[in-house]
Amino acid sequence: MKKVLSFANLTLYGIGMIVGAGIYSVIGKAAGVAEETLGLSFLLAGGAAFLTALSYAELSSMFPKAGAEYIYLKNIFPSLPILSFVCGSMMVVAGVCTAATVATAFSGYVQETLKFSFVGLSFVVLLLFSLLNIWGLKESSRINAVFTMIEVCGLVLFIVMGMRSENFGQNLSFTPESKTFSGAAMIIFAYFGFENIVNFAEETRDPQKQLPRAIFLSVTVAGVLYILVSLSALALMNPAELAQSEGPLGAALQKTSMQAAYIVGGIAIFSTSNTVLISILSTSRIVFSMARENDLPALFKKQTKNKETPWVASLLVLTLASLMLPAGGIAVIASVSSFATMLAFSIVNLALIHLRFTEPERERPFRVPGHIGRMPIAPLLAFLTSLGLIFFFQKQVYFVGGALIGLILLFYFIRTKRNFPKS
Repeated sequence: MKKVLSFANLTLYGIGMIVGAGIYSVIGKAAGVAEETLGLSFLLAGGAAFLTALSYAELSSMFPKAGAEYIYLKNIFPSLPILSFVCGSMMVVAGVCTAATVATAFSGYVQETLKFSFVGLSFVVLLLFSLLNIWGLKESSRINAVFTMIEVCGLVLFIVMGMRSENFGQNLSFTPESKTFSGAAMIIFAYFGFENIVNFAEETRDPQKQLPRAIFLSVTVAGVLYILVSLSALALMNPAELAQSEGPLGAALQKTSMQAAYIVGGIAIFSTSNTVLISILSTSRIVFSMARENDLPALFKKQTKNKETPWVASLLVLTLASLMLPAGGIAVIASVSSFATMLAFSIVNLALIHLRFTEPERERPFRVPGHIGRMPIAPLLAFLTSLGLIFFFQKQVYFVGGALIGLILLFYFIRTKRNFPKS
């Protein structure tokens, strides 16, 4: 694949995916749980996300190939191909669910802002960004850069408005309570996205050095923005009011500036569309990698001649996401994406720990600092955190997630009985 991405491109992809649609919705729900300790919840969630980001940084420097979790497990557990297949497939499910649900959210924002109705708008945005993906990664990265800067400017505007209030920052004096940790468990999903940029490893210049740096910077920037946004939200509106609002950031601004509220509401359109774009891009790379390793039909590893983009894989992601659109607005389906991601986080952290014990002398361009003997402390804490958060979903999510895993296993056993032809 052509190496067209720089460190700046990677970082903007990371920031754009993390600071996407999630913050506009999760902050209200989290405020209802964490109440006045909301800022501390964002701080704790950011710390937990950073622990797993460390693991991705080490593994991406060791295995700089498209496919991320799938490639890591395939190399670390070569005798357990079913593990890499299930994990890779679950991340495809996560990407497809994210693209479908956020495309639905995009449609809602556009129709509410521009006051018009168009039933097929969700599909249109999926189609447009799929075609942009096929056109070329360099072109997609330019669109992402513009959209990401707009997203960040919107949050900075909200922060500036909150800083004008005499109440700004007062909530950091509170002591963490049980509700603070419950809020953090909900908020950590807003930090998802850094794991997607490792799927661009083969299209990045000097990936072993640039991937870890891009992961760290994107998580750090998103974390700082999130904490300041939470403090601003609490300065402008009390937790109960935030929890009751469908658009908490816009509602908080309405008390001080209707013009600023409209601007932030409009920026949500760019946030959701950018999330759709990056979800399609990163998910198509996982499909491409699985096909190249003969775990999916060879058809899906076909690339365009000039720019070497995985066009058939992109069309598959478009098809699957489109099929999910009728259920795109259902919270359970959106939560399936989070469930799959948390499951992958748990496995990835465990895989890194395993590799430290089995191959301690293996070259690691980046190494997670801190260990007791061969046991790395940060990945252990990240594994326990990720595993613990899996138990915070609704019952329906486990039924849907379990059914999907069952279908993936069925497909795997059919595949082992009849290997896909190589080409």
